[in-house]
Amino acid sequence: MKNRIPTAVSLAVLLGTWCAATARATTLVRLSLEQLTEASSAIVRGHVVSQESGWNPAHTHIFTTTTIAVDQALKGNVQPEVVIEQLGGKLGHRREHVAGTVHFFPQASYWLFLEPAAAGTGRYMVVGMAQGAYRIYQDPATREERVIRPFGGAFYGTSGPAQATEGARPIEQFRQEVSAALQAPLVIPKGTSLPVLIEAARSQGVGRLSVLGRTTADVYPSRTVVVPAGSEVEGRAERVAGTWRILWTGVSIRGARVAIAGASSEPAAEHLGGKMVVIRVR
Repeated sequence: MKNRIPTAVSLAVLLGTWCAATARATTLVRLSLEQLTEASSAIVRGHVVSQESGWNPAHTHIFTTTTIAVDQALKGNVQPEVVIEQLGGKLGHRREHVAGTVHFFPQASYWLFLEPAAAGTGRYMVVGMAQGAYRIYQDPATREERVIRPFGGAFYGTSGPAQATEGARPIEQFRQEVSAALQAPLVIPKGTSLPVLIEAARSQGVGRLSVLGRTTADVYPSRTVVVPAGSEVEGRAERVAGTWRILWTGVSIRGARVAIAGASSEPAAEHLGGKMVVIRVR
């Protein structure tokens, strides 16, 4: 019988406790290939050029940056090299290991699902931590290039002993699956709840406003859809009997606009900017 692993997996348990000077639990939500594709601002094939570790500005934690030479891009406009930032690494005799981060091998090639790191740095993070890094290897028997599913079978609920190449697939099949996910229409299912912070409300005439907000948490409405935290949500408000009735009309996910229909209401006597609302998609 297969051992089923819940969608939210504690990597500290799954992958072993980590030998860091800091001790924090890491919880990871299992993402499908479609969700990885949707949540990424860039999807690239590249190989490791260099890696360097250093302290954060407060000198409390180690960060590691990995430079990747881009060989091919399926999504996003990226430079010939991208720099990936991860928490953890080794400096001198001190080592911080964070479960779930990508262990990049020197000169190895990967397909990577990336999202921007801190604003203004130009660096990237791997979507879903190690889930978004598919290492490429050449099958010794067929000489065919294949990609290895991150974490192997343990994370995805397959039975039997874990092998280094478990879950591997031909690289062309992988490319086709990603391309299909890129072309699939984005639909946010009815009943989805989106936590949103209203950032701006601009007058559109007497008793009318355009409203702009951002999601405050990652939302996983279905196996194929993810709405990342920070996604822009737009709508319009109308003042009716002392209440702002807000009709939410769209969400932007990594540059792709998805139409929605949702509603919320707030007292007209209060400013909408800075308000937290929960939008339920109808």
